[in-house]
Amino acid sequence: MRLTTIIGAAVIAGASALSAQAQGYFEGKTVTYIIATNPGGGYDAYGRLIGQHLEEELGARRVVFKNLPGAGHIIGANTLYASDPDGLTIGTFNTGLIYAQILGREGIQFDLTEFEWIGKASADPRVMVLADTSGLSTFEDLAGSADPVRFASTGIGSASYTETRMLADALDLNIELIPGYQGNAAEMAMLRSEIAGQVGSLSSLAPFIDAGNAVIALGIGGDVTPQASEFATTDKARSIVSLIDALSSLGRLTAAPPGVAPEVVEELRDAYMSVMTDPDFLEEAAKLGLPIEAARGDAVQGLVEAAMKQSPETIDIIAAALEVEIPTVTVKSEILALADRNKEVTFMADGAETMGEISGSRTLVTLNGAEAGRGDLAVGMTCELTYDPAGTPPEFTAVACTGEATVAAAEVMTVKTDIIGLADGGKEVTFMTDGGEKMGEVSGSRTALSIDGAEAKRDALTVGMNCEFAYEDGAEIEFKTVACTTN
Repeated sequence: MRLTTIIGAAVIAGASALSAQAQGYFEGKTVTYIIATNPGGGYDAYGRLIGQHLEEELGARRVVFKNLPGAGHIIGANTLYASDPDGLTIGTFNTGLIYAQILGREGIQFDLTEFEWIGKASADPRVMVLADTSGLSTFEDLAGSADPVRFASTGIGSASYTETRMLADALDLNIELIPGYQGNAAEMAMLRSEIAGQVGSLSSLAPFIDAGNAVIALGIGGDVTPQASEFATTDKARSIVSLIDALSSLGRLTAAPPGVAPEVVEELRDAYMSVMTDPDFLEEAAKLGLPIEAARGDAVQGLVEAAMKQSPETIDIIAAALEVEIPTVTVKSEILALADRNKEVTFMADGAETMGEISGSRTLVTLNGAEAGRGDLAVGMTCELTYDPAGTPPEFTAVACTGEATVAAAEVMTVKTDIIGLADGGKEVTFMTDGGEKMGEVSGSRTALSIDGAEAKRDALTVGMNCEFAYEDGAEIEFKTVACTTN
């Protein structure tokens, strides 16, 4: 063979190799797209439509869909998390897993903050709908029902299950929740009058509503009316509605397992966002009634991390609504350091220095077996500290110490005066003393509150009420008793 022929062949071969590399990592490969539900329903519709268009954008040989339902999307998410980090397995699952991880639900083998997020397709308002066959047509009808109203949800731990339980608790609704309805089974049950209502995403339920089979009792997010915020009259209700509203922005997520090479993740994200702006994709999504409000994976990462950072008080509200016990650990350690008027406590846990916080209203502090305040604590005391290790920083639920108190018990003051200011649903009360205006806190668990001699809740307080306040004099005031009259 002539030298020029050999050189020419080598050049062609080299050019072909470079061309193949330029076509991308996924060229000619098979991608598996895990969908953590049964076929049918919103997650399946979004996943299959996105996956079909990703096949072309990635240059993949094909995208294979794998439905892995069960345990409120946990099975699908666990499988995706444990998949080879080669970028050839991606998937979608329910945002209700954010609640599940916050509460440490059994069976979770993933960490949502460690997934490689590819993108999200939608910001999907939540709606509570009532079947046309139910005899109920407004939220007021539902709220006024003396008999339990049967609501459907998907698996225990899913967003529909979790959010229905939370809303029922927050808005004092007499709902009997029946889990296990997958795909469109709940709508079929509503048509048969077996189920009166459900909570779900607007995009999934819009066709059912538009067909005249159901009405919207309330919405969360978007421009749906009436909004749940109109009926949220307590701190707890407002916290729950606010959290659900925030999570509604994380609609129809797509993720890859942890550890995928950064350049492969970027190629997936680029292809995903190309799909989200492709006119053919948008036209098909519109025909299927699938709203698109996309965000790239790096933005999704920030939203997920923010959603996971809930305050201990909000976590308590979620856990109480779902009747879930928050997992805690108890360690025995000396107090190594105290800061911020003993609010911040440094101690040893698992061989490392750790800092936790004492809440003035939520942490039970005892010293030598008797109830105490955090001002009684001192460096060197030996304490049993109980807390949720998922908190950042962890907030103690209980601090039980032994040792000698370094601060004398504060004098209990009693003042009778009008309420001149209220904030945070009656938790913060401004009143007058000889030393001027002061602000004190009404604890939901430790303050004995009465109005006209009857036990009352702090949201019943009003500006102008005359009250007798009893409290320990100090920089931070938490009332022991508040006795008010309306006359």
